Order: sequence, then structure tokens, then C-alpha cells
Amino acid sequence: MRWRGAAAFRRAKGRPPLVYGHRGVRGARPENTLAAFELAAAEGADGVELDVRVDRDGELVVLHDPTFERVTGGADTRAASDLPYEEIRRVDVGSGEHAPRLTEVLALVQARGLAVNVEMKHDVPDRAAVVRATARKLGAFDPRVPVIVSSFDPRMVAAFGALAPRIPRALLVHRTRWSWAALELARGLGQAVHVDRILTQGSTVRRLAASGLVVNVWTVNDTREALDLAALGVDGIITDVPGLVRAALG
Repeated sequence: MRWRGAAAFRRAKGRPPLVYGHRGVRGARPENTLAAFELAAAEGADGVELDVRVDRDGELVVLHDPTFERVTGGADTRAASDLPYEEIRRVDVGSGEHAPRLTEVLALVQARGLAVNVEMKHDVPDRAAVVRATARKLGAFDPRVPVIVSSFDPRMVAAFGALAPRIPRALLVHRTRWSWAALELARGLGQAVHVDRILTQGSTVRRLAASGLVVNVWTVNDTREALDLAALGVDGIITDVPGLVRAALG
């Protein structure tokens, strides 16, 4: 039963890897906005990747950074955790877009037939609050929609698994002195691992896949690299340019 949800993220035999729009189509549209996710769907992505943190009222907002400083070009330096959502939705994060609530994005992916990777941010005042809110929201969502939850914090991944065991989860692993230990830890935490492209040697991918994990790689924007990863057997590719990668993979 625990693998039922994860199977939706596994590459089908004889097929190319699944393609996920990183924060939608990052760059072509303001990242992590409904416009970016809509464009990912239009470009043929199989799913989207997004980031969540909680606002002042404990509701999940789709936003990568703790503050709005970067996405507003320095015009607004306030933190999402300090603001109620009625204030957040008035912040222009580019082209008139705003940071949506997770519920808005879930409605979009459901309507467009997309899978979704929800990354729980760990640079937050209260990590437990993010885990609880994510488990509560996704636990009540349509189980027919493919959803996977990830985080760089293994404690958050484990806590989420205790609260929502039916939803597949993945440890995010990037390049640090602890990378190889994290890759080993991933096998006991969830059903998938999301690996920094820098770490994807052939032997690493094969070892992770042999352990039964779904292997997704981020952030891959070069089509030649995407083809090389496809040849290695990865299950999914997370990219800022899903249209280009989808066309290259066929």
C-alpha cells in the first residue's frame, strides 16, 4: 500500500523520464505563481514542483524565499510568516501575479491533470507548523491526484510520514560534505529521493534505483544533460524549461 502513490512518479518501462516544471516555468513567468504553473501545463510538463511555507494565520503559501525581497526586486522585504494572506495576495511578485495559497495550485493541477511535488521549506520560524499544515491540506485532497512531498530536512520528512503515511515523500539532497550520508538516509525515510544534478553519477543513480527509490533530479536546464540522465535511468527531471526538455526527450 505504501508504494501505491509512489508508483505514479516512477518512470514507465520504455518511456522517457517524467518532466516537472521547477516553480512552474521559472523565468518565463513569475516563479511559483498560477501563471507559471499554467505555462508548465501548456508546455507539456507531467507535473510541477513548488515550495510551501505558512503565513501568519498558519495557512500554506506557495513561496520559495522567507521574504518577498527577491521576487519584488527589493520593493517589499516583509516575511510571509509575518503577514496574513489578505496582505500577501496584494504583493505583486511580477506581472501582476501574487503568491497563491497551496489550495489554489492544487485546484489547478487537478484540473490540468498534473502531478505535484510539494517542497516543505525548512528556513521557517516553526518547521513543525509547516509539516502539520502540509499533512492536513494534502491529507484532505483528492487521492487520485499524484502528490509527493519533499524537504531538505530529514526530520520534516519523517514527521510528515508519521502524519500522512499514504502520501509518498522524498528527501532532497544537495552537494555538501554530508551528501553521501543523506543519500543513504533517504532510503529509510520515504519512497523517493530528489538529487542535485551535480551528484548524479551513473553508479549513484543505479544504486538508488536498485534500492527501490524513485529518483528525481534537479534542476536540469540543459537538454543534453537531460538526455544523459534519461540514459542513466532516472525517473524524473525537474527543470525551469519543461517545454525544451520535453521536446528533447520525446
